[in-house]
Formats: sequence, C-alpha cells, structure tokens
Amino acid sequence: MKSLLIRFAPILLIVSFLTSSSTVAVSPVIWRQDTQGAFSKGEADAVSITRDGEIRLGPSVTEFADTGEEFVWALSSDGRGRVFAGTGSEGRVYQLSDGSATLLFDSPERAIFSVLAVDGVVYAGSSPGGLVYAVPLNGEPKTLARTDDQHVWALIEDGKGGLLAATGGPTGRVLMISKSGDVSEVLATDDPNVVSLVRADDGTIYAGTDQNGLIYRVDPSGKADVLYDASEAEIKALVLADGRLIAGASSGAAQPGRGGPPNPNGRNGAGGKPGGQSVVYSVEPTGSGWRLWDVPEPSVQALAAGGNGSVVVLTGGKGALYHLYADGSHSIVATIDDAEPWTYLSDGKGGGWVAASGSGSVHRVASSLAKSGTLTSEPEDFSLVTRWGRVNWDGDAPKGTRVAFEVRAGNSEVPDDTWSGWTAVGEGGEIPVRTTRYIQYRATLSGDSKQSPSVREVIVSGLPDNIQPLIVDLAVKGPHQERAGGGGGNGGGGRRSSSPSEESSSGWEISWTGADVNNDKLTYALHYKGRNEKTWKLLAEDLTGNSYTWDTESAPEGTVLVRLTVSDAPSNPPDLARSSERISVPFKVDHTEPEVRISEVTAGGSGTTVRGSIKDATSRVKSASYALNSGDWTVMFPGDGIFDSSEESIALTLDGLSAGEYTLVIRASDARGNVGVAKHVFGVK
Repeated sequence: MKSLLIRFAPILLIVSFLTSSSTVAVSPVIWRQDTQGAFSKGEADAVSITRDGEIRLGPSVTEFADTGEEFVWALSSDGRGRVFAGTGSEGRVYQLSDGSATLLFDSPERAIFSVLAVDGVVYAGSSPGGLVYAVPLNGEPKTLARTDDQHVWALIEDGKGGLLAATGGPTGRVLMISKSGDVSEVLATDDPNVVSLVRADDGTIYAGTDQNGLIYRVDPSGKADVLYDASEAEIKALVLADGRLIAGASSGAAQPGRGGPPNPNGRNGAGGKPGGQSVVYSVEPTGSGWRLWDVPEPSVQALAAGGNGSVVVLTGGKGALYHLYADGSHSIVATIDDAEPWTYLSDGKGGGWVAASGSGSVHRVASSLAKSGTLTSEPEDFSLVTRWGRVNWDGDAPKGTRVAFEVRAGNSEVPDDTWSGWTAVGEGGEIPVRTTRYIQYRATLSGDSKQSPSVREVIVSGLPDNIQPLIVDLAVKGPHQERAGGGGGNGGGGRRSSSPSEESSSGWEISWTGADVNNDKLTYALHYKGRNEKTWKLLAEDLTGNSYTWDTESAPEGTVLVRLTVSDAPSNPPDLARSSERISVPFKVDHTEPEVRISEVTAGGSGTTVRGSIKDATSRVKSASYALNSGDWTVMFPGDGIFDSSEESIALTLDGLSAGEYTLVIRASDARGNVGVAKHVFGVK
C-alpha cells in the first residue's frame, strides 16, 4: 500500500512568506529606526543626521543665485563676502550676491573650469584653449598667460604673489604663473590631467591626477615624487586639514551635464584603472595612506576644511554635504536638491556655497541652523494589512524647540494618490489612519536658529491581520511502509515517534507540515472516524510537533479517515485566533491475521500436491511461505502467480519426498503485517 499523501497548491506562497525577513507573529510588530544608516534611507530637508545616529536641525540650503548658464564649474571668494563663479558652456565669469548674478567677463571659450579671486582680481582658467585670464573688478579683462595645454582645472595662490595652475591635455602639468604672466613648469606627469591642487604652509605642493589616480608631492626645493597611488582613477579633490592630507578619489569623474565641454583626454571616466566607486583617503607624509571612508555616492566632488577636526565632503549623484572625522565616522550635514552638484566653497564660518553643473545655480549653505526641518522616512512594509498603534520617539526637545510627527499609509509600495494624506499623530502617539500594509512617518523639528531638538529613536507599532494557518501536507503511513514524514511530537494520547527510523508493528504514522504567514505558534488536534460514521472522535490534541503515531490496536477495523486541525491560538487572543483543517484519504485499520486453510494434501507418483486458500477480512494478502518439518521457510506464490487481493488460492507441489510422516506449516501476512498460520500433518508411502 502506498503512502497516503495530500499536497496543496499554496506551498510556494507559504514558503515565500515564511522566508520573508519582515514577517512576524501576530503580536504587536515594532518598526524601529535608531541608527544613522536607517535614518539616512529617508529624505532629509534642513536636518542633519549625526555620526551618533541623531536627527538634528541642519543648516538651511537655499538658492543663492542663478547664473542663467547651463553649468557652474568653479567658485571663489575674495574674503570680503564677494563670490565669483566660472561657468559653461559660454565660458563666463559672474559675481554673485544673494539673489543676483552680475556678468564680469564673457570669454571666447566654452568653459571656465577654475576661478581664483585675489586682491580685487578674478583669475579664470579656460577650456579648450588653456588660457588664464585676469579679470579686475574695476578694469578691463586681459589674457594673463597661455599654458599651451587644453584645460586649466585648478588655480591656487603660490605664496609669492603669483599663481599655481593645474592643467590638462596631452600631459597633466602644474605650472607657476607670475603676476606678469610668465609661465614655468613645476611638474609634468604621465597622466593627461592634473585636476586637484593644494599647497601647504611650508610651500609643499600636492597635485592629484586623472587616469592613474596619483598624488604627486613637490617640495619647496622643486623636487617631485609620487606620494600615493590610489586604486581609483581620479584624485578629484585634495585638502589639508589639521596637518593631514585628505584626498577624494573616484573610479571615474562625475559626468558633466548634457551640453558640457568635450571630454578631455581620459577625463570623465575614460581609461584609468578599476577601483572602488568613491573613496576618501588619509595620506601620511611618508606616503602611507588608508581608506578613511568608502563614500556612498558615485563621486567625491569637493573637499574643504571643517570645524572640530572634520573635513567637509561634497558628493555627486544624489548630492549631499558630509562632515568626515579623523576616525572615519561621518555626519550627514545637508542634502542638495539640485542635479549634479559640482563644487563647494567654504565661507570659513561653518557654511558655504554649492555650485551645480546641471542647472547653472548656486546654493547657499547657511552657517546657522534652520528654524525648521523634516526627515521623511522611507515607506515600511509590514507585509500584511496592519492596524496601526502608536509612534513613540526618544530624544530631547529643549525649551523653545519642538518635535512633531505625521504619518501616512497605503497599500502600494510607492506612495501615490491612493495613500492617506499626512496626518498628525495623537497626543499619546496614536496613529489615526486606516489599516494598510505600508506606512511612512515624517518628523518635523523646530528650533530658534541657535538650538535644536534631537531624535535618537523612532518606533512605529502595529498589529498585522491574523492570516489563517494552513496544513501544507498530510501523510498517513501504516506499519512496514516507508515513512511519508517524521519528527517528534507531543500531546495527549498515543505514542509520539521520536525518530524517523523508529518502527511500530501496529502503529500508523501520521505526519504533516503546517505553515503560518504570521509565524504564530501552532498547535494541532487529531480526530478520526469510520468512513460511514457521522461523528469525529478525538484522537489527540495540543500537539506541537509534526507527527503522531496512532496505536490502532484498540481501534475498530475498517476504512478510517483522520482529520487534522491546526490553530494559532497560542499567539492570539480567543477572538482573533484562527484555524483550518485537512482530512486524509481513507485508509484501512486491520488487526486480524489472514485465515490460512490447507484443504487437501494428495501424495502421488509425480509429487505431493497441496491445495488450500488464504483469506483476509480487511487487507490484501501480501506474502506466503511454507516449511516442512521445521525446516527453512520457502517463499510460495498463489495459484494465479501474484498476491493482489484479499483472497488467494494455494496450489503447491512438493517433490522428492521419501516415505514417512511430514508436518507442513504455511504462514501468510497481509498488507498491515498481520500473520496467519495453518498446520497439516500427512504421510507419504
């Protein structure tokens, strides 16, 4: 008899729910956010997320000026509050003030990639001609120097009244340009571009290249060497902070916006060597360097010295300002809501300006705190439709500051018009929105520009729908069959199998697999009845395993069904508990051994012929054998050659028997393992 096995279609669905990390039992489900990583998945507006994982008010970020150009490539300030911008693709220089941009110089070239304001003069490096212009604030612009290169990527002061220029084209170089425009070569590299430049107080020059990601050092005597070789292709930015050289490296430069200048040799990710996407290195004077921070954005766009030993890092992609500390930790200071931020200019007071390469605008990052800011969390999937509980938070709200929460909810992964509107939570944190699968919170922090509240932890609770548990499969196996299931069990009545290899001569092994989307604790109950009976009788209850061995010695013979009921009551109050049941296919309980009859034994010249029958009241006859005079058992078959019914005939011929008395024993077993025996004594003359 084959194992009786019932299987159901929802198996894959159930397994997918059970393997989901967000699926939990039907008790209040807690969504907790209390780390920088968790908070940073949301959208921050005028709030910072500190390295300690606190949400605080950050600087306000507002549009400072719109140049009207496609790109702003460079910024500089003269220390008197005046800000200057180099733009593309018309190659212009602007003086910026709050809300306005005044054209100072319209070059004949496509891009001004670098600007430097010194003593009332703005110096501008151009592309593709590689010229350096001098643009007096009161006077006529002029060409100061021809670099004989294609691009002037950076301009800094040389400490002697002149300039240092980082250039690119066929060869990346560092040039010294005097006030009169005389040009001398400080460094020639094997890379096509020198794109970053910084000078130490002692006159040491550090230069970063594009393609091989090298940092060169030129000492005050003019001796040059490679200080560090990064894994990435481009050293986009360099800064000296508290005596440390900090380098921002990317595997490829951020792409300029559509309509930008032509790709210089190897620029914008062409060529170079493989490496991480974006890294900030700390490099020792000995040349030892280490990865201070693996940046989460595609590129490091700019570096600047910050307060408290930190470095300000501007990233591309989504666009954000970070404070990076000497131990590698970082705070998210502000996000930039403009496309493709390109460079950052510090105001020396904790704020600065951010220029965008995709819109031609410049944003002001204030040095004071915003009066209000928000953090909008990412939507959270509770997996099931959920009755919402409360929003609780931990943090501080000094006098004059405030933290308020709103929520919205819906059944689509991405919030849309079908979601509820933003609704303020109750005074006790109650969430007054309908039951849904997804939820999102918005925390609004308010202050007075000098102090800020803080949020360290946000907890959202809810009670998911209780989904009916299921019985994925149910198997019933009689004695002497291969097991259809196994495993331990417990609970009232009968004997529970403790090992898949345990045998039972009279027990039926009932095994199953239960599943619950909520991961509730499950209990099982077994009932049985005869096929023609009306009432189910309790066999066992409060089972927590996945198998049960039913000793059927005391059960009536005949065709029987088993009903398995699964319940999630251990994890739910009575009014919410749910259950389901499955009924096995019919099987036969058989205690009676086969009846073996030897009706005739005839001795003749051709041998001794034995005739008889084997009959079983309930099951199929499975096998038979015989023995003479307590000898070995010999297998025998029925008259038709196959055991396939509950009644079989015996036709046996015994050859070669000598004269004497013999005792013949025939035994037979049925499909349930019951054994019947018959004996006959006969003589041969």
